[in-house]
Amino acid sequence: MTSQQVDAVRLRDDSWGEPADREVLQRIAADVASRAGFAVCAIEVLRHDGMLEFVAVHGSPEGSARLLGQASPPDVMVPVLSCGAECGAFTFVAVEWVTKEAWAQMRVYSHVPDLPPSDLEDAWDAEDMLVATLRGREGEVRGMLYLDEPLDGRRPTARRLLTLTDDLALTFTAVAGAVEREALAQRYRLGHAARELIRSADSRRGVAQLLEETRTRLREGFRATDLHVRVLAAEGAREEYTEVSAYATPELLTAVEAAARLAYAAGTVAVVERDEVWGARGLDPGQRALLTGLVVEHGLGAVVVVPVATGGQLLGLMAIVRTADQDRWVESESAAAVDVGEDLGRAVLDARAFQKEQRLNAELRGVDAYRTELIATIAHQMKNPIGAVLGHLEMLEDHHAVTPVLAGPLGAMARATERLERLAESLLTLSNVGRSQTASMRAPVDLVALVTDAEELVSVPAARAEVRVEVEPVSAPGSAVVVGTADDLAHVVTNLLSNAVKYSDPGASVRVRLDRVGEEVVLTVADEGLGISEADQEHLFTEFFRSTDARALGRPGTGLGLTIVRRVVDGHGGRIEVDSTVGVGTTFRVVLPAA
Repeated sequence: MTSQQVDAVRLRDDSWGEPADREVLQRIAADVASRAGFAVCAIEVLRHDGMLEFVAVHGSPEGSARLLGQASPPDVMVPVLSCGAECGAFTFVAVEWVTKEAWAQMRVYSHVPDLPPSDLEDAWDAEDMLVATLRGREGEVRGMLYLDEPLDGRRPTARRLLTLTDDLALTFTAVAGAVEREALAQRYRLGHAARELIRSADSRRGVAQLLEETRTRLREGFRATDLHVRVLAAEGAREEYTEVSAYATPELLTAVEAAARLAYAAGTVAVVERDEVWGARGLDPGQRALLTGLVVEHGLGAVVVVPVATGGQLLGLMAIVRTADQDRWVESESAAAVDVGEDLGRAVLDARAFQKEQRLNAELRGVDAYRTELIATIAHQMKNPIGAVLGHLEMLEDHHAVTPVLAGPLGAMARATERLERLAESLLTLSNVGRSQTASMRAPVDLVALVTDAEELVSVPAARAEVRVEVEPVSAPGSAVVVGTADDLAHVVTNLLSNAVKYSDPGASVRVRLDRVGEEVVLTVADEGLGISEADQEHLFTEFFRSTDARALGRPGTGLGLTIVRRVVDGHGGRIEVDSTVGVGTTFRVVLPAA
């Protein structure tokens, strides 16, 4: 079987026209058969992929079953028709005129009816053919119309074919027009599909990946032999992305960009053909000659330069290449191409924004990592000299030679050094928080156990401050379990509870409660202490922030406890809420997703 025979396949997914269009041609086939005096009429039309497809068969159920939906290359009938005689719009091919090679090829695409024998001298043979080539306004082939089984049983005369040509002229024009309209509609559909592809493309993959993802569909949508995309970089930067064809030169790229800018200013595309450049009025004559020369030199039909732009900014261009044997570029395609260029421009901007965001995020992560490492290093370096100072201060305080006059300053030095030690510990905690936030390092954590541990830790300072700590039992065992990191969550509970005790006056109470509310666990720590002003609440979780209340400043602290709390809660996908009234007390609520 020849390669052309292999091409004779049913392409249902790529078939021509809508059902209504095919129904119209089916009625036309019936009308032509009736007016021409033939029992059978078949029509095949040119699809957007360049194949001829049978779309209507009248008068032959067997022929319909065999031919409808069958597609073949346009040149498959050339050897057969070259054996026939042209008369008007028709070519009559008698079976005895057909060569063996042409006949072998014709049988693949034709249906031979079973006709009874006839004694007429000019009897129609079952293998005779009568074909009309349907052409468009510029003489291009748009389809074929076949007549078979004449009602009088005779082969047509030249006079009869000329009469049929006149009688069916309008019908032939109508069929060719229907094919042209469908071609335009198909172009619109493909252009629309290309636009939808661009809109749905994932711009988070970057500019190069975006264009690689869309380029093939764009080429198919515009029925292009080739399609190149060039994205211009921002002013002062290198070119961002370019697909360069084998015959591109720096001068050619400059000319194409100039044509794109002029076309964008005119709100259209630039169409480069053999002898003219359309849509780029004012193009330098040398660049115009360079572009048209490219089309001539490589035997192209056209190169269409489409601006890729949005928001008043030209971001790049598409160069759509068609060969000389393809359909000529039409105005309706220009409008669709402009829309596609705008959609692609928006997608490019989105991709650029995502890439910029990624770079900024990487820089911020680097700065944060450096900052965290710096804090940890400083804290570690502080601990050794602080330990040495505290050790020597203890030795001096216990020494018999220390007089009452020196005892006061030594005590002040010890207290200050202890504050430095607490600051170093807080800095270390702050630098370590979040390092175990990865999913693989998380596990179920029962907040009840953490509250119990925190209560024991603050029991001594609470007793010294004469503050009562009351822990309400949970409503049901296991109801306060979250997924997270136990060490980090322990900082949350301990910091909130110790702060509540620190900022409460003697005789006050601190209440701790755990509740399960839907799919969340709520930790509540409420005190009857100093309270926090509305102005201070706005900066409450800022690093090193201390209250502006003089009474609060008189109580030791580093200003990092609540910063640590906020960072841990955020890292666990939770939130923290504060209610406070100066002189009445403060309530912290930590809400975390339940396990």
